[in-house]
Amino acid sequence: MIYLKTYCYSKHELPFVIANLTEGYNYIEKLVLYEYNYTHTGIKKEYEMEKVLHLIPDELKSKLYYCKVDLSPFIIQTYNESTCHNVNERIQRNWFFNDPNINLKDDDIIIDVDCDEIIYKTAYPKLINELNQQQQPLSIRLNQFFFNHTYLWTDCTFSSPTIYYYGMVKNSQRTIKELKIKNLRDLTQKTSTIYGCHMSWVMPIQHMVEKCYKTAHTGFKHLAKVDIMKKAVKEKKYIFDLKRPFNIEELKINDDRIPKYLQKKTLFDYL
Repeated sequence: MIYLKTYCYSKHELPFVIANLTEGYNYIEKLVLYEYNYTHTGIKKEYEMEKVLHLIPDELKSKLYYCKVDLSPFIIQTYNESTCHNVNERIQRNWFFNDPNINLKDDDIIIDVDCDEIIYKTAYPKLINELNQQQQPLSIRLNQFFFNHTYLWTDCTFSSPTIYYYGMVKNSQRTIKELKIKNLRDLTQKTSTIYGCHMSWVMPIQHMVEKCYKTAHTGFKHLAKVDIMKKAVKEKKYIFDLKRPFNIEELKINDDRIPKYLQKKTLFDYL
């Protein structure tokens, strides 16, 4: 079986869930989607994605396994970035390995992505073939989009999501609060080519503001203002590190590097 494993925190991620289902439909057994009642910083939240799941086309729903998880016994409320990343975020990324409803076998393939990381439909066979050739867990190289689903960041290399057979990683783990944790992001060994895209910070402005203080990017709290974010998007400016090269190529909406479902002018008109 092939599992596409991810988690979500906001209603604005619905287009990326649908895009992942659409692109992967012919290859995956399930898109495994977890939603938690706490943010990375330990702020309690509602199950936001649950409110819009009915908007997923019926023909795609058979491939979706959506699971709400109460993290009350495990979460730590903190604005310490290290704790956010190494405890709260790790727990959220690894619930899959602690889910009693998931019975993994050694030959199951796991494609381990964030919601806004999308493997292209045409790339699945090539990606799986490369895993079989390399015979080790791989980080997956993606096209990096930023702020807008047509803004391709041409001088950014992104390769955080991963692909692996469960048998390759089943004995590699530690525990946090008695939960099994595997560190399977940003691996040293990477794919030889690009297999998808990352729609980073592609969300409504107000959601950008909230992301600055609700997720593990606690160092961005001072940027959590509507006017700052609007200006950054309009001017195509990487305000998180002004010294970093940020060359944006604005693609046509029907460019093949944009997943088919996202080839529309407006992504968030349902909000």
